[in-house]
Parts: sequence; structure tokens; C-alpha cells
Amino acid sequence: MEKKIVLAKSPKDTSKVRWEETLTGHTEKVIESFRAIFGTLEKPTYIAMQWLKFFKLGPDQFKIFYVNGIASCALHDIGKANDGMDNALNRKGSQVIRHEHLSGLILMLSEVTKNLSANRDINFNIVISSVIGHHLKASIDDFANSKSDREAFTVYFYGVQECFRLLQRHIDLPDVNFAQDIELWSLAGQYGRNYSELKEELETTLYRWWRKNRKDPIVRKLLLAVMSSLIVSDSAGSGIVREGKDLDEWLSKAFSEDNILYDSDIEQKIIKPRIRQIEATGREFRWNDFQNAVEGLPSPLLLLAACGAGKTLAAWRWIKGQLSQKRRSRVIFLYPTRATATEGFKDYVSWAPEADAALIHGTSEYELEDMFNDPDDERSGRDFTTEERLFALAYWHKRIYTATVDQFLGFLQNSYASICLLPVLVDSVIVIDEVHSFDKSLFSALKEFITEFDIPVLCMTASLPERRVNDLIKCGVAVFPDKENFTDLVNISDMPRYKINLLESEAKAIDIAKKALEKNKKVLWVVNSVDRCQQIAQKFKTHCYHSRFKLDDRKNRHEEVIKVFRKKGKPVLVITTQVCEMSIDIDSDVLISELCPITAMIQRMGRNNRHAKPDEGKLGEVYFYLPVSTTPYTEEEMVGTQQFIDELIKMDVVSQSTLQDLLELLGPSEKENKRYTAFLEDGPWVSARGQSLRDTNDYTVPTVLDTDIERYLKLKSSREPIDGLIVSVPRKFVNTDSRLGKYPLVAPGAHYSPVFGFYNKPVEVNNE
Repeated sequence: MEKKIVLAKSPKDTSKVRWEETLTGHTEKVIESFRAIFGTLEKPTYIAMQWLKFFKLGPDQFKIFYVNGIASCALHDIGKANDGMDNALNRKGSQVIRHEHLSGLILMLSEVTKNLSANRDINFNIVISSVIGHHLKASIDDFANSKSDREAFTVYFYGVQECFRLLQRHIDLPDVNFAQDIELWSLAGQYGRNYSELKEELETTLYRWWRKNRKDPIVRKLLLAVMSSLIVSDSAGSGIVREGKDLDEWLSKAFSEDNILYDSDIEQKIIKPRIRQIEATGREFRWNDFQNAVEGLPSPLLLLAACGAGKTLAAWRWIKGQLSQKRRSRVIFLYPTRATATEGFKDYVSWAPEADAALIHGTSEYELEDMFNDPDDERSGRDFTTEERLFALAYWHKRIYTATVDQFLGFLQNSYASICLLPVLVDSVIVIDEVHSFDKSLFSALKEFITEFDIPVLCMTASLPERRVNDLIKCGVAVFPDKENFTDLVNISDMPRYKINLLESEAKAIDIAKKALEKNKKVLWVVNSVDRCQQIAQKFKTHCYHSRFKLDDRKNRHEEVIKVFRKKGKPVLVITTQVCEMSIDIDSDVLISELCPITAMIQRMGRNNRHAKPDEGKLGEVYFYLPVSTTPYTEEEMVGTQQFIDELIKMDVVSQSTLQDLLELLGPSEKENKRYTAFLEDGPWVSARGQSLRDTNDYTVPTVLDTDIERYLKLKSSREPIDGLIVSVPRKFVNTDSRLGKYPLVAPGAHYSPVFGFYNKPVEVNNE
């Protein structure tokens, strides 16, 4: 049989295959990526040392990391050397088994194991685990299972041989001699080699090895470090090359030591511009004692301070302090929602140079469009977007980020994009905000992250149940501040801020709202369901804000709410759901709310009398009432709520310190069990099972309205953003449309109003 060119990528032009599209060329680029990021045996890079430190490995582990990383890069795609893959890449058929699984089977051949064992620094099991897992599809349940009706395929060992020769350029290994250049393989051995025997041997080998070593911290960390380095290098060797960029130059720029951030950078690029912005609104700015103190505190740290106390600026002071002590090139601010991440970007990170600043979440490119379209804003005209086709790699050249927690910590559940952001993460100082809002899975992931990896971390919130505070303390987290040592914080926390009332019904709440509006007050009314939000807003013919708007409309509603609350001297009523608890920086005179979990009640109260000062004597009016249903909250989440409100209404006035004290007394006390963390626990059988960092709730799904399908298709064909058309609706309303295929799902446009969002009934029915 004539030797064919062995491909690694589908050729753009089949008549003229490019070098990087071949197996040898692509493998060379992946090795080049690894060396550009991590250096050489003689000269490891700065980022290589940060990588090892992140995984809690010492500099003395670099040699074994390097050797196994290079070996994994050289051999990761040898399974592409077969006629099934050739057919697939030339769009003439499909592969019989996954190529990375075949790579693992080839590594089990006696001539290969003998060859690799000649280098004592190669840990064969780490290499083979990294190779079979580099696409996060190495589940033992379907390892090397047939994906085709074909019974046999041909392995091109001459292509495999070339990859071993590439490896020999970088580490000391003898030649590997295959019996023949081409060999027929089949599962049951009816044709040529029986690969079922290799499959069984591989599974047994890895099972025994992992059973013996899974609790060995060095072996476990080396496996994670090597496997992740292969995923990162493969991603760079594919994506950056595909975009026609010089690989070494692009990577050198991303990870140059010239990118080191200093405390002065944070002072000049973030803190001072934000202070100027605050003073431009007419407010006086003065540092609090606890903000000054936090700059000298270590990591990991939990910052517990009342709403409006200045936690975010305190966090930037802490970041500044960290950078004065540690060499780091990045700063990452993580938020629980897209909306809070976007607001964090607007208020702080966007003041940094556009080459440094990044916003990362599912719709960030959409959010960045026209974010600063006010010509009077000094950020007007600046472009914060990235190269879309580079995906996660596009952010490697940035230095200061705001993002959702999932974007950076998603690697804990084997999110591929998140693993590709590890070169950024390992060299960062990290702030994680609003940790009170984390569900059980997300909070468990946070604890694992703090415990398992070495990186500066600050967690922040206004309130946190005592059980969770103690859980973080067990992870080595220090709690700050001790309020008694900071008079300014005591004054803010102990200041009488609210008068709490319990109403008999929603009807009473309506009366309260009407009277407040007559007195020219600003009223925020928060309910627990979208249905009730729409009903009350429609009854008052007023502003309505919740999660079931198209993103275009939600953006407009968000800006509208901010604008009406900032207008002085005019009454306003906004009806909203839980989305207001973190994403909207507003200050109401009157808060009306359905009863909800204690932490949510405290957050809602944080939108009331927010900017009060100790010497003003102003009290915010707060009214709670029992909803007809506590959905979407569970009974467990509502524990202590009634006792909490009963205690509050006994008091003439309530401070934020009172709220925290009652939370500690009445909040959930049950132990939260550790959740499965795939990245740390999968071992050699790494697989992205679609697990989320969060407790999944598929009650609503993202859709396109059937009335927007033509517009959606037009935007997509012209490669314009389509995010503005996406709306989350209850699953029971979704369907598919042949024009869109399986995704996105479609919802009925007859149920949608740009003013009130997606209804559970057609709009005309709701208007009757």
C-alpha cells in the first residue's frame, strides 16, 4: 500500500496540504507551544514556575513535569495515523474509534512501552492518561468503543514513527522499531491485530495504577499538571496556527515577564480612576480604616462587610498589597452572575487600558457592544472585544479581568474552555465576590479550589451563615475584619438603617406602594416569581425587571431601572425578582418584598437606604409579606425565615450588624457535604460529563422566539452577534424548528412583550 500523507486537521485545500495540517506538522506545533509556554529543561519560563506552584509542586518537580509534558505532546495524536481518521478529515467517512483512544492503545504496544521505559523520568501512566484524556472524553464506559459499522481499520505506523522522532529531539530515547509500516486492526481479531486485548490491558493497567497512587499527592498533582499542559498546548498549537499567527511570538507576548503587574499599576489604572468617577457624582471620597488595613493582609481571606461599606475598593487595596509582595501578571474579579460581572467591569476594570481589560462570560461580546457610547465618557470609543475565533485563547493577552465564576473555576468540572484559561489563572490574584449566593455545589467547588491550589484568593460578601464561615476557616481562610478594631466599620454596621414591617397580604403591599408614590418616594418591590412580577407591574403600569427578557430588552430594562432611580425628586416604582439582589446598584426609600431565604432578604435590604450615613438619622422603610408560594425556593432554603422576620419586627430599628447576628443564629446549620469534583477525582478516566459547577436547574432554557427566527438567521449568516435575541423560558414552552436544527430551541413569540417579558400565556390573554 502506498504511503499516504497522514493528516491531523482537515485540509483547506486537498490539492495542497499545508504542513501544520499534517500529523507531524501539527505535533511539532503542539510541542512548540509547550516549550514557548513552559520553556526548556535548562531554562523553565516564569509561567512554568507559576504553573507548578499553582498545583503545589516544587521547582524540583520541573524536570519530570517537562519530560512527561513533552512526551504527551509528541504522542497525543498518534492515533490519527489510520485510514478511518483520514476518511473523516477528508469528509469521506468516519473513524472507527476515537483517535485519542487509539493513541492510548498504540502506547500499549510492547515495543512502545519498552522504548518509553528507557527514560527513567517518563511516568508511562501519566503520559497515557494525558493522551487518552486530552479531549476530556476518556470515560471508561465507552473507551475505544466502535463509532462505525466498519469492522477493521488500517494503522499507519510510519506516521506514528515520525512523532517518536519528534520526541527524540527533546528527550533522550532510543529508536522505536515497529514490525511493519502498515497494519490492519479489528476489535475481535477477525482481521489483523486484535485491539480488544490492548484495550483490556490498558484499562487494567490504569485501574491498578490509579488505585495504588490516587492518594499520593505528588503523583496526583503531576497528572493534573501534565494533562492540563497538554490540553493548553494542543489548543494553542491548533487555534493560534489556524489564525495564521506566529506561534512563538504570540505566546511569548502573552507570557512575557514584561507583563508583571505592580501595586502602582493597580493604583494608577484602577483605584484612582474609580475615585475620580465617584467624586464626579458629587460624593465625597475618603478611605475607611478597614480599607487601609486590608492592603497588608495575607491570603486566603474572607472580607465580611455591610452593604455600602466599600468592599470592592477594599478588594482592590488588597490586590495592590498582594502585588507588592508577589510576582503576578493578572488580576481576576469573579462574580456569580453575568449581570454582576458586567457591572464590575463597567465600574472598575474598564478604566484599565483596553489592551489589558477583559470581560468574560457567556454574552460578554454582546455586552461590550456600545457599552461606553456616551461621548463624554473618557472610555468612549475604546474596543475591549477579543478575537472571537481564538475562543478562550483570545484572553491570554489580557491582564485584568472580570468574569463569572464558571469561566475560571469551571475547570474543576472539566470545562475545556476553563482549562484553556489555566495559564491566566495560575498567574493571578483572585477576588471572588458575593459568595453568600453560591449554591451547595458552587460553594463546595470554592472550598476545593482554596484547599487544593496555591493562589492568592479573597472572598467577599455582606453576610454569610456561620456554618459557611467556619467551613472556610477550616480551609485555611482568615476572616476580616474584627469590627471592634475599626470604628468606621462599626459605625456603618451598627447604624440604625431600617424599620421592618410584616404585612398581612399582597393587597396591603399595594396600599403601601400607592401611599409611598404619593409621597414622592422611590419604591423597589421584589417578588419570587416572574409571573407575580409581571402581574403587579402590569397592574401599576410600571417598570418590570426579571430574567425572562430577550437580552436586548433586558439590557434596556436594566438601564431604565438605574436611570429612574437616579432621577432626583421623582417617585418611582420598580417591580423585580431576585435578579435585583446583586446586579443593580440602586437605592430605594421603600422596599417591599415577599419572604425568601434569609441571605436573600439581607441582600434585598441592601438595595434600601443604601447610601445612608451614620449622622443622617434616615431610616429605610422595609415591608415583607408571605407569598402564595415560596417557589423557586426549597423548604431547606427557607429554614429560619419566619423566626428571622419575627425577631426583626420586634425592633424599633434594625442595623446591618443585627441582620448578620440573626443570620448566624437562625440561618441554615446543616453540614454541606462535599460534591464530586471531576478534575480532582477522575484520575486517568477524565471526562467532561456536562457537569456544572452549580446545582443544575433546567426549568428554563435559552431560546429564540419563533418571530425572531428570520432575524436570527440573518445575523448568524453575517456573523453578527445573536445574543440579543436569546430569552430564557420555561422548558414546557420550547420546541424545535427545522430552520434552526436542534439548537437553538424555539419559544412562541405570541407570549412575549418587550415591556413585561415572556408570559406563561399569550400576551393578548394577559392583557384581558
